[in-house]
Amino acid sequence: MSPITVDDAASIAWDREADVVVVGFGGAGACAALQARESGAEVILLDRFGGGGTTHYSGGVIYAGATRFQREAGFEDTVDNMLAYLQMEVGDVVRPRTLRRFCEGSAADVDWLIGHGVKYASDAYLDKVTYPPEGKFLYYSGNEKSPAFAAKAEPAPRGHRAVGLGFGGAHYIAALREAIGRDGVELMTHTRANRLVCDRDGAVLGVEALQLPADQHARQQALYEAASPYVPHNHGRTERALKTMSTLEQDHGRRTLIRARGGVVLSTGGFAYGRGLMDRHDPAFARHYEVSHRLSTMGNDGSGLEMGLSVGAAVGRMDSLYIARNIAPPEALLEGVMVNGAGERFVAEDAYVSVIGGAIARQPGGDAWLVVNAPCFWRSVHEALTCGWQRFKYFGVPMLINYALGGTRRGRDAAALARRIGADPARLAATLRGHDDDIAAARPDLVDKTQVLRKPIGGGPVYAINMSMSNRHAMTKFMTLGGLRLDEDSGAVVREGGAPIRGLYAAGMSAVGLHSNGYISGLSIADGVFSGRRAGRDAAAAGRRAAVRRPTMVGAA
Repeated sequence: MSPITVDDAASIAWDREADVVVVGFGGAGACAALQARESGAEVILLDRFGGGGTTHYSGGVIYAGATRFQREAGFEDTVDNMLAYLQMEVGDVVRPRTLRRFCEGSAADVDWLIGHGVKYASDAYLDKVTYPPEGKFLYYSGNEKSPAFAAKAEPAPRGHRAVGLGFGGAHYIAALREAIGRDGVELMTHTRANRLVCDRDGAVLGVEALQLPADQHARQQALYEAASPYVPHNHGRTERALKTMSTLEQDHGRRTLIRARGGVVLSTGGFAYGRGLMDRHDPAFARHYEVSHRLSTMGNDGSGLEMGLSVGAAVGRMDSLYIARNIAPPEALLEGVMVNGAGERFVAEDAYVSVIGGAIARQPGGDAWLVVNAPCFWRSVHEALTCGWQRFKYFGVPMLINYALGGTRRGRDAAALARRIGADPARLAATLRGHDDDIAAARPDLVDKTQVLRKPIGGGPVYAINMSMSNRHAMTKFMTLGGLRLDEDSGAVVREGGAPIRGLYAAGMSAVGLHSNGYISGLSIADGVFSGRRAGRDAAAAGRRAAVRRPTMVGAA
């Protein structure tokens, strides 16, 4: 939708006014609003729903180094060591000095969150796992222990999980929500930002929004919560909910014009629900869209990106996706061997979940199978059933469903199994034999798997667990990592060529950031704090500069 263009801020009647207007109350939006408020700005924070965003449903993990909690757990991590590791993960997606600034400030960002009520602890879980068990709040959340990474940076656990039962995201957001209320940020929930308001020079002056009346909030929130990203195979449910919500907003929403004297911060998340953007920027993945699971809430529809594009913003890394394939828990499966449709290995089975998922997506047809021997298979079933309620619910149940419905195959030996999965019998047999021979001869692993997890498959019987992209029961989880391009010093959105768009900022998953090259757990929340605080700080300063200008008219639109 095109922006509203006016001569200047005084030529339009605004309904509300603030120094900084933040669009989207997830982790990044909350941090932007709190930082702007701490910097002396009047702040309005909008959210289409009740607030919390995808962060509320996340693990609540922040990636940080040289923290007090690492020291308490016995790890003397350093900024330089963290930087050496993240240079391999983040690559050139941000400038080297931006990455260093993030690493230098990550421990302080954790302390800042603690000051706003988020709780962390030093109880560490040191084995390879997607998410730590209850009572453990510090862990290796990326590829730190993988041999290729460990050779260049001393492994250290940097995933700091917010303290609380279950996934930490709900606890993280609850603390920030309390801080928002305590610090005087004006929160406008159930208010959808429609389009930007600009002057004729292209500077952003504010936003046009649709605000639902209070008597419709509960109805909309019920629709939102019924389409939780925790619920598998929820495409149909979410599409019906979104259609009903749009009708609700059209029938009951009140048009509201909100002036932002210092700037608008877009923190609306990614575009996992923006099928048009997905088709345009990653058609190869889009063919698997309907059988994949959107690891995002419905607010991640690309609306923030579209608003930015409407005023000439540049975008980047739009084809970068987090595609997750969980293997552990159950941890027994880490002993397996991942092969493609041709029966060949292509990724380390203990790699980070998005490394595995991305590698599967790049295989011919997106086909992949995890081959395990019978003792390992049945041990994984036992682990899935006895891993505790929270891990059983989020990891054990999906894995057992895939075993039962996803096309798991069994063969008396490798050749028989290959015929069951459509692979070449001789090639699969050679792959498994070579894997076992390398272990026996103490040779390095073909795909750089961690030594302690290398176990022989043996002669049979063997099982193949279907990990293919086309298998809806394998729960291919995805979210988008690209977005609006930013000035890395201020957080301002830029045009092609790098010129900033005056009055427009972005933070978190709606923008290119630390997470955009390849995601590891904790980097999204960490980037949300880093980029949110950066945008909030600069927008607040712009608001102070604007205070000396002529005040605008606030009245009925």
